[in-house]
This record gives sequence, C-alpha cells and structure tokens, in this order.
Amino acid sequence: MSARPKNALGHSARLSPFQPETVWTLEGAELVERRGRREQRFPLAALTAFRLARPRTGGRRRVLTLAFGRRKTILTAQSYVGPGRFDDRLASFSLFARAVAAVAADLAPRARFEVAGVMAAREGLTWVMGLLAFGTVVMLLLAFTPHMAGMAIAIAARMAFLLILLAAALPWLGRGQGLDPHALPEDLLPGG
Repeated sequence: MSARPKNALGHSARLSPFQPETVWTLEGAELVERRGRREQRFPLAALTAFRLARPRTGGRRRVLTLAFGRRKTILTAQSYVGPGRFDDRLASFSLFARAVAAVAADLAPRARFEVAGVMAAREGLTWVMGLLAFGTVVMLLLAFTPHMAGMAIAIAARMAFLLILLAAALPWLGRGQGLDPHALPEDLLPGG
C-alpha cells in the first residue's frame, strides 16, 4: 500500500477492486500520485483544467479531474471497500481539492476552473460532430463502389454541410460553470 509522506497534504482512495489504494499528495509545486509502486508527478504550473463534478441529486460523491495538457488524473471522494460498499472520504478530499486549487491558481493562471455537468452541451456536440465526420468519410469511401457514387457523394455533401453548421455553433456553447479557485463553494467542498 502506498504511504503518504509525513508533513505532506494528501488524500487517498481505492478506485477499483483490482487496484491498490491511490495516494495523492501536494509536494511543493507538484501533485504526486502514488498507486502501489508506481509514482507520477504532475507540475501544477502545467495545469490546464480543474473540473469538479458532483451528482445532480446531491449526495456526498465528488470527482475531481485535473488535466495537464494531454495527461490527466482523477481523484474521487469515495474509496472502494467491497461490492456496493464505499468509504466516504469527503473531508480529506475537500481539504485537498481546496489546497490544489489555491496553489494551481497562482502557478497556472491560464487554467480553467469549472464545475462539470454529467455531459455538457459542448462535449455532447463535439461527440456528434466527430460521429458525423466519421459518417462523412465512410460515405466518401462508399462513393468508390460501382453504382453508389452519385448517392454516396450527395449524402456526404449534406453531412459535411451539417458538420459545418454544427461547428459554427460550437463557440457559443459554454464550457461549464466557472469557479473561483480561491473561494470554492461550500456546497461542493464542505468543511473548508
């Protein structure tokens, strides 16, 4: 089992039954993730997104996704104990998330701090656009078969036009509810 270094602020949770407990610590300007013998270090100056999620119905479950460019780490407020049983660790999660937000706000001023929805409209539209683009490519490939060229090109052109319209709407969709990293809401992270 991973151990938290002394005098280091941290949080730990077991994410699944087949993984050892994961320990996240804040060591200077780095977030350190230890899972068993594996250790990953994430410099907070490279943080691009701090996304906090909670269930719409309330409850004590929380998930924090920290993106560092293409790399990301996910922290949870509950720890897996057994089938259908979870240990509530919201107190240490809240304290740790507040500390990470405060340090990251100073080190990464361009990072986005937001509350994540189940599936934001922007993310859903991006998925639809990706599937539509895939369908357009498939239709263009179908144009190379005999007797299907005219119909496949006509369908691909309509799909490409729809893709352009959806892409035009993308800038007007919000990215999620913004957060002030120095004043995180008490209802999201109680006990701060």
